[in-house]
Amino acid sequence: MKALQEFGLSQREACRSVHARRRSSREQPTTKAQRDAMVATRLTQVAQSHAEHGCRRLFADYERDAIEGDEYLNYKAFRRIYRLAVLQIGRRRRRGRAKIVRGRSLRRATKPFEGWTLDFIHDRLFNGRTFRGLTMMDEFSRCGLALELNYSFPSRAVISVLDEVARTYGYPKYLRIDNGTELTSKIMQLWSEEHCVELLFIQPGKPTQNAFIESFNSRVRAEFLNAHWFRSLRDARNAADDWRYAYHTTHAHSALGYMTPEEFLATYEITPTPQKSLAA
Repeated sequence: MKALQEFGLSQREACRSVHARRRSSREQPTTKAQRDAMVATRLTQVAQSHAEHGCRRLFADYERDAIEGDEYLNYKAFRRIYRLAVLQIGRRRRRGRAKIVRGRSLRRATKPFEGWTLDFIHDRLFNGRTFRGLTMMDEFSRCGLALELNYSFPSRAVISVLDEVARTYGYPKYLRIDNGTELTSKIMQLWSEEHCVELLFIQPGKPTQNAFIESFNSRVRAEFLNAHWFRSLRDARNAADDWRYAYHTTHAHSALGYMTPEEFLATYEITPTPQKSLAA
């Protein structure tokens, strides 16, 4: 450094040439820098537990997972340390939700478990054999009602899952689905008439009309299917139950005021009427 300064370079230019800091290496970090480093370390631990959560959801996770000794942060301070720790994730482009379906407005639920939405997802086991996943959620509370895995889902298997969920929550007023053959069958139509459930079919080629379940499927894909290899369908089913429980208790939604589905449902008093299944 002194040799470079002998040639007439300023301290700033000399440090830039050797890629060195202008401050002394013996200088002690400030109290604020030490505090930020401790918070950033703790925040990194929380972020590793919720790898798919961005800044706002991670802020809710930080408060929910707080332990003794964690420092309180408002959102502005949290975002500053979030960027300081380089915890940003890539932003995904979101499509706008459609407002009409076949000439009429999309029906929206006004209370929990009034409207369900259902779809399918595909993946492979470790040996290469493909399997399907039936995903179902409540549109109002964002509660994941089902994540069932099997090699195939004929209409009777779909009805069996619907009846099983209805034993806990009661039957919905409507079910939003696509135009798959297992969902447009006569058996499915008879089931809907039997339990007074309106089947709302989206337009072919427009998955944004079923945006809630598509969002749920993206979480299942990113946080569950892409994160693990499964040697058997039994292992996958056991892991699916664990993941769905974690989704209910840790995944905060901006539409719910950054509450988890479990916390949001706790604000409602729900006493569903006991229902009889089609098999009974």
